Amino acid sequence: MNHLKTTVMSRYQDGAALITSLIVLLVLTLIGVAGMNSSIMQERMAVNAQNSNRAFQAAEATVGALTNQLKANNLDTLRESMQSASGYSTEEAQTIDSSNGVSGSYQVRYLGEIIVTSGTSMNADEGSNNLKGFRYELIGEGSMANTGAEARVFKGVEYY
Repeated sequence: MNHLKTTVMSRYQDGAALITSLIVLLVLTLIGVAGMNSSIMQERMAVNAQNSNRAFQAAEATVGALTNQLKANNLDTLRESMQSASGYSTEEAQTIDSSNGVSGSYQVRYLGEIIVTSGTSMNADEGSNNLKGFRYELIGEGSMANTGAEARVFKGVEYY
């Protein structure tokens, strides 16, 4: 009698463990796939942030190179922007890191003349109480090839 009861109970349980284990396996697989997609997205975000930073550093480097030219009294770019009808100088391209495709360019924009009134020690003519100065905007651009990463940096300068 005991044998008959076991046979009847096993008929109702045939395959239940298999179906349960397959459902658990499916849920674990979905969790694993979701985790992989999340890590791939985070990796892409990190790479994009790194590329944007490289483009920004390239833009900073181009403005730094232009600033070094001005400190060395090479004012050709400033003069060119003053004489241009648009107020912009020609854009000068620079290769920052050719192995990684990082490049940049700089340009100067003439913003106008300023008058420094009396009370400054910069007055070269002691009979005058006005000193002329000029305002410029230094524009540096950086980009990284094949990534779409670009940056633009502005720096204002006054020249007396």
